[in-house]
Amino acid sequence: MSFLHVHFSEIDTQISAFARAIALPIRVFILRMIAENGNSLTKQAFYTSAFNTKTINKHIQELRGLGIIKTKTVKAEVTYCIDEKLFGQMSANFSAFFEQNSLQGEEQISTNSTHAAAGPPESLHFSSFGAYIKEHRLELNLSQAALASKINIDRALLSRIETGKKDLSADKLPTLAKALYLNVDELRDVSRKLSAITT
Repeated sequence: MSFLHVHFSEIDTQISAFARAIALPIRVFILRMIAENGNSLTKQAFYTSAFNTKTINKHIQELRGLGIIKTKTVKAEVTYCIDEKLFGQMSANFSAFFEQNSLQGEEQISTNSTHAAAGPPESLHFSSFGAYIKEHRLELNLSQAALASKINIDRALLSRIETGKKDLSADKLPTLAKALYLNVDELRDVSRKLSAITT
């Protein structure tokens, strides 16, 4: 079959746009902040977060470009809100895509699990748990000093952890998960797997 004359449907475009919108933790953070504040958050409120202003602006503009975030001016103050109708439609199309394309039958699912087990999970592409932490820290545009402060450790210690010279104390994982906007159970699992590789 030739793909030269294939045109993308509007739903294909929406699914792709939604995937881009939620592809980065910082974008999920922005959407969650707006949603948790009654779907109305001032521009100034974002600047009180730990993120760099330039980074926040960049990702807000991306979300505006996708049509997910709209702006309105209330008393000369810029306020952001989520286009709930578009977001709901995009989310529904995104979910439906995976439901329609999920494997049918236990035999197929079992075969797929076997193949999945053969390749290393994404977390195992890192040389150490510290490298995993560094990748997520950089993605959020956090300095070592800023992340160290969030998890109550010395910046020099964080540097040693990120280079794999020192291990992060297990009791710091919940704080780290919160600082990096990650699920604490998944973070524990990644820590365990990567520690097993490096020891």
